Amino acid sequence: MAALIQKEARFEEDFYKVSRVFQNRIDIGMLLQSDATVAYGAESAGRVTTTDAERADDNPYNTYVHPGLPIGPISNPGDVAIKAAIAPADGPWLYFVTVNTITGDTVFSESYDDHLKAVAQWQQFMRDNPGNG
Repeated sequence: MAALIQKEARFEEDFYKVSRVFQNRIDIGMLLQSDATVAYGAESAGRVTTTDAERADDNPYNTYVHPGLPIGPISNPGDVAIKAAIAPADGPWLYFVTVNTITGDTVFSESYDDHLKAVAQWQQFMRDNPGNG
């Protein structure tokens, strides 16, 4: 879990929220759907965006396809990621998306509808800032 948090979060306060999102998803049997695991399994670690084909690939790290945590770590987690994995923030979130890869601004959402609004913000950012994903 800490390795996923390390790859998905940028700021310390977000580490604990990302941990909560993943824990909430595990608790209800929802796929983790981490783009960081997809990129790692596709040997494209470091990219923010993933393709539909990559998200559909059956590699063992792909948390869009396989439930629960990937078969192994996707990064070397630091102290904050480890602490966040042990003690996630309190919150109802099931989704998050970084809407600005320059500032690291991330939106956490409880509902899928709110998440889609945040995804639209990210998509607009990507149109305005090509090459930042």
